[in-house]
Amino acid sequence: MDFLEESFTQLTDREREVVQLVALGLSAKEAALRLAIAPSTVERHVENVRLKTRTRNRAHMIAHVLNQGLISMEVHRQPAVAVARGYL
Repeated sequence: MDFLEESFTQLTDREREVVQLVALGLSAKEAALRLAIAPSTVERHVENVRLKTRTRNRAHMIAHVLNQGLISMEVHRQPAVAVARGYL
């Protein structure tokens, strides 16, 4: 197990939730509404994950977690976006 994989196992459940929603394309505000937290808290979780995974930016972080199979884009893809945007 390399350092990045090892770091991901140290993420909190909330950090994993936030990363999943951000990877699905939700904005910080949309993710915050879905999780009933402040948008600044979403941004803080994203930054914490980026630092823990030692990725350069948000796009690199998402690419890394997807490439490693740490989150799935197939699970809950449509419902998460539809619910967050008020379609469902």
